[in-house]
Amino acid sequence: MNIVQLSRTSMYPPKNGAEVRLWKTAQKLSTLGDLWVAAPPGDERLDGDMEPIGVTSPLFHYQPVWDELWTGLFAVSPRHPLRRPLADAMVEPVEDTGVSFDVVVCEFPQVTDAAISLARSHDAELLLNKHNADHEILDGYLRERSVPAIVRHRLVENFREFEANAIEAADVTVFQSEDDRKRFDVGSASDALVIPNGCDYQRINRGGDPEAAARECEIPGEGFTCVFLGSYDYAPNRRAARSIIDDIAPALPDVDFLLLGRNPLSVSADNVYAPGYVDDLAGALRLADAALCPLTTGSGTKLKMLDYFAAELPVVSTTVGTQGLAVEPGREALVCDDMDGFVGEIERLRSSPELRRRLGESGREIAAQHSWDSLMAEYDAVIDALGVE
Repeated sequence: MNIVQLSRTSMYPPKNGAEVRLWKTAQKLSTLGDLWVAAPPGDERLDGDMEPIGVTSPLFHYQPVWDELWTGLFAVSPRHPLRRPLADAMVEPVEDTGVSFDVVVCEFPQVTDAAISLARSHDAELLLNKHNADHEILDGYLRERSVPAIVRHRLVENFREFEANAIEAADVTVFQSEDDRKRFDVGSASDALVIPNGCDYQRINRGGDPEAAARECEIPGEGFTCVFLGSYDYAPNRRAARSIIDDIAPALPDVDFLLLGRNPLSVSADNVYAPGYVDDLAGALRLADAALCPLTTGSGTKLKMLDYFAAELPVVSTTVGTQGLAVEPGREALVCDDMDGFVGEIERLRSSPELRRRLGESGREIAAQHSWDSLMAEYDAVIDALGVE
């Protein structure tokens, strides 16, 4: 069985939550058949039994093309003029391989048109990995920028229609949470499955090297420390980080805040540290006394939450942050949806080692149930549903 996986970004080595999911999926797919990965070239060659297909078009290398222009043109029309050239930029290098594919795997909205075209030309099955309800993330992004409501509504509705059409075109769609599956009214059909995100439970739970991580992060590590994990080129994470910097940190000047992840924001506050991407995530998480997830938009299961739980950190999260997880407020995490509430809950955690211990132990149980190995094994059923030998 020949499988081609389409991605708008390189996935190896993975440096954020989306790339971890992509890479874990690629590793699993490579055990089910012969796998080709079509994506812009990364810093390193793919490590594993898979063949890279380099997508070298500037349309994929110049991020604003698909991050701003491609998406923004949905305000004009759901069939806007940039969709075709972006699809061609992905299709051409795949066709140049001369391989006949049995399964086409679509990982992002920006490669949907290419995936549908390739599935048709190869008479292949189309597997859609739906990482998010992207129209909801888009809505939050546009609200943040005060885009006029009439434009925002048109763009979001056109994009939702685009997502729904992709689900209809796919032979099987894999959602990351039951909440996302319900958003698209697909019920519990056999061609709409849920495989949530996972975590490297054993590695993170072991704890890494916190002393080395402290040196890398340049954080004193002497006072009470809260951590937030995310890639800051992703708008929901950027908004959450701004809430920490602008609202939470000033209210708690004797608490340190550690913002981990790629493309960090510039900070000037004495109690906020933004070292960027760290190699030893497990060690960096050990520097914290509590973890934060002040996301106000987003969908799917949040990888950062599972990483927090695996590190046995007590968590303060919004309702959005707990989506897709069996979190009972007050048991596995403290849940509130305003920043004043976050400040109060952090104070509560700081004053109660017993509460921190209890939340950490309860959260660890969730993380232990979400190991990548057990979750990726569910792709066996996905391939069975496609009916490909």
